[in-house]
Amino acid sequence: MYCVFSISKEASTIVYIPLQLRLTLFYALLLGLALWFFGNSVYMQAQQRAYSDLDTALSSRAASVNFGKALLASQNSNDFPLYLNNSINGLGAGNIAIEVFDTNLRLLATTIYSRSDPIQPSVAGAAISPIPWDAQAARFVEQRYSKDGNVNSVYTTVTYEGQSVRVYTTINQQTGDIIQTAHSERDLQQSLNNLRLLLWQGGALVMLLALAGGWFITWSVLATVRRMMKTAQRISKLQDFGQRVPEKSIMGKNELTRLATTFNGMLAELQEAYQHQQRFVADASHELRAPITSIRCNLDLLAKAPDLAPGEAAAALGDAQAEADRMGRLVNDLLILARADSQAQKPESEPDGYRKFYKISQKIDLDSLMLEVYRQYRALDEHALDAAKTRGPRIILHDITPAQVYGDADKLKQALVALLQNALKYTPHEGTVTLSLITQDGNALFSVCDTGIGIALEDLPHIFERFYRADPARSRDRGGSGLGLAIVKSIVEEHGGSISVESTPGKGSVFRVKLPLIL
Repeated sequence: MYCVFSISKEASTIVYIPLQLRLTLFYALLLGLALWFFGNSVYMQAQQRAYSDLDTALSSRAASVNFGKALLASQNSNDFPLYLNNSINGLGAGNIAIEVFDTNLRLLATTIYSRSDPIQPSVAGAAISPIPWDAQAARFVEQRYSKDGNVNSVYTTVTYEGQSVRVYTTINQQTGDIIQTAHSERDLQQSLNNLRLLLWQGGALVMLLALAGGWFITWSVLATVRRMMKTAQRISKLQDFGQRVPEKSIMGKNELTRLATTFNGMLAELQEAYQHQQRFVADASHELRAPITSIRCNLDLLAKAPDLAPGEAAAALGDAQAEADRMGRLVNDLLILARADSQAQKPESEPDGYRKFYKISQKIDLDSLMLEVYRQYRALDEHALDAAKTRGPRIILHDITPAQVYGDADKLKQALVALLQNALKYTPHEGTVTLSLITQDGNALFSVCDTGIGIALEDLPHIFERFYRADPARSRDRGGSGLGLAIVKSIVEEHGGSISVESTPGKGSVFRVKLPLIL
């Protein structure tokens, strides 16, 4: 009990997630990853390019100072640092502060200064600026220059009044003066923040559109599946195999519309099989009811009338025995057809594959089998003549060609005998039944031709159906159950062959059987 409860509890925790939602979320996940990768790449490239442009601007402004002649005048300025006017800013953009120091980090020149404190240069957004911007970088550059005489330039970032400032430090090789250019990163960071916000907003909009589009696409694609599911549910509930799935789609033809076509084909086959089964059950019940009723009536008569005359009692027993024999033959035919249905599959076209599929290794001489049947019924006919009985139609053996096929000799003989008996049954005494066997295009063709009453044109498509009789000629009074030709057809198809019929009412019929030869 505990195990059952655990399994049920675990099964109840399984969450149902529609396939449409799964596909949409999966599609959105892939698109989101692609957008994140693309946006991150764009942002990183923009950031790298922005800082590269800023560094270039700082180095260009430092170069303009380095090669300017204004520094010469600064050596004679003992009271205040030299103010670098706009003429020195020709190589760079605005809002770049410039500071020039000697080796003792004393300010020699600057771009912008405060009148209240002339020695304090400033940068955009700040009231005053530190002197120097980055003392550590200035000392590093001066020490490297003093040590090996090489000019070493460095980029650093410092924080001043809550904002990041990019600083470029270099040294003048002729005078040994230290030059620092600085620019606030506030505008650059604002631009990058705006770009990041734009990428997020654009990505969110694309994701919303993608979710809506993905939902619509999956909805339209899975509409065929939903229709198939509803059709299957209606069929299961109503037992109506006449239901069909619409095969048209607003998205045009695709794999799902082909699936719908295949599904409809399967439904058509199921409908035909179901109707065939219903008709078969009804016909079998009808056929079995008659002999059972007859046997019951005769037995009731014998039971209720013990003093019945001997002749009448014998007649009742004879009728009961005849109906019992007829019912036995009917049940036997039904069993044959049931076994044929359980093994009904199409054989392979090649003889070797056909033999392998049916596990048949017996080679049958079809001509010898036909001669055996012919001699058997010829002897019965001659015996009837010798016994002064009514002789049946004359049996003629026409063309007979040696032919060998794979198969079951007993079943093939049963099919041949059934065709011959059917021809004899519906052919008058003065008529003839002709047997022939020829080979053509790798097939053995044997035929049974009679000069009997023939078959009406409207009955020809149905004569191989079970329990079908063409009234009034093929009625029960001729002793048939309506299963003989159906059994013949199943035997022929089991051996990889086919059967056909041609008939003219009042002139006779021709049944032709085609079986693959052993090549």
